[in-house]
Amino acid sequence: MAPKKFDWQEREEVRVQMLEAGYDLIRQYGMTHTSVEKVTAAVGLGKSTFYHFFPSKERFVYEIMEYLRAQLMDSFQQLLAGREKLPIPQAKEFLKKIIFSERSIYQYLTAEEEEKLRAALPPECFPDARHESQVMMRLFGRMEGVRADLDEHLVANLLKIMALAQINQAQLHADALERTLQKMYGLLFSCVFTEER
Repeated sequence: MAPKKFDWQEREEVRVQMLEAGYDLIRQYGMTHTSVEKVTAAVGLGKSTFYHFFPSKERFVYEIMEYLRAQLMDSFQQLLAGREKLPIPQAKEFLKKIIFSERSIYQYLTAEEEEKLRAALPPECFPDARHESQVMMRLFGRMEGVRADLDEHLVANLLKIMALAQINQAQLHADALERTLQKMYGLLFSCVFTEER
């Protein structure tokens, strides 16, 4: 039987359905145990259809990352609601959302799975620290009350340490995790923002 043909709109809808299904499956099973068959079955398609959308499973996982990142940036634009800059309280909440978003795939990938992705995909799929800093500084440029003396490398490290704490929370004292994160938020916010007005 010939594969189903999709028009542009159907193709985008199916692509998004597969990305959402893939994200849910990775949350449930991890990348290694999320098969192409599970993804296509979740959206009611045959396995061969997957490869009309994505050249490999690794590229598919990368596309999920990009899809989730775009959603996060869309939510930032919605928070701005036409304003030039986001007020400090909303900016702080957005930073928390970035760090601990349930819609982040990274917390569901093992170090081995990340290495597998890096080996299978071109280097440009993984931005370097300089690119990440540029993105972060563009975001901070759209927030009120950002310190003029902001140390972007220190802030980038704090953000990564907090994300790593979330990913590796099984290795930390569970009874003190929330208190630890709150202290780290306080430190992060003091490095990013001037005193609230």
